[in-house]
Amino acid sequence: MILLIDIGNSRIKIGLCKNPNIKNKIDVFYCDNIKKINSVLKEVGISKFDSVLVSSVVPEVNKNVIKIIEDSLKITPTFINSDLITGINFNYSPISDIGPDRIADCVAANNNYDKKKFKIVVDFGTATVFEVISNNSEFLGGSIFPGLEVASKALALKASLLSEINFDEWSNNQKVLGNNTDEALKSSIYWGYISLTEGIVKRIIEELKLKESEYIIIGTGGFAEIINNQIPIFDKIDQNLTLDGMRIIYNLNKK
Repeated sequence: MILLIDIGNSRIKIGLCKNPNIKNKIDVFYCDNIKKINSVLKEVGISKFDSVLVSSVVPEVNKNVIKIIEDSLKITPTFINSDLITGINFNYSPISDIGPDRIADCVAANNNYDKKKFKIVVDFGTATVFEVISNNSEFLGGSIFPGLEVASKALALKASLLSEINFDEWSNNQKVLGNNTDEALKSSIYWGYISLTEGIVKRIIEELKLKESEYIIIGTGGFAEIINNQIPIFDKIDQNLTLDGMRIIYNLNKK
């Protein structure tokens, strides 16, 4: 059994993988603080793992994470980075700058989906990230945008008369034309990011001169479901893409 910990800027995703050889067989738990990792492990009643892998985009907490894992599980965790075997040629400079979550996403997309096709991945997290992996297992690059919550908070911070959006109040019937400030703000984020996703994906396809049969579009993150309800742009929504990429990286490097 292996433990997978995906530390983002907004939350922590914990995956328990009993058999690393089986695709997408991961039990998932969430917490908002690294100190709560132990609470999750106590809750599930598991204290022995063969390995612990961590994907962290918050470097300042990494030392504390190591201590928590070493103290509770007596294992030194492996952090996802570009030095590990991934099976992907990352066309990125410097390669050390590419985030561990992006590495894991690309590995999962490359291994779990048709290798003969280009994979376009859209990950909706604190940042909204577009990634492209070729049919030759090469990472071609991508785009990084502020995530939905980041955009909302930045607008509220800089504009005194505007407040943050309550994302729990969205509906599939969200109008483009808002009749009050709150509705206008919801419209800007909701339809703005739908249009952003549709537009960037279209430009990627045009830039690479791809035919429809030559690519697959994969969405991950909570907003992927909302977008797909409005414009069925994704061929697959894979909410455990990052964790499953970490599982694959474990298998590639365990020897």
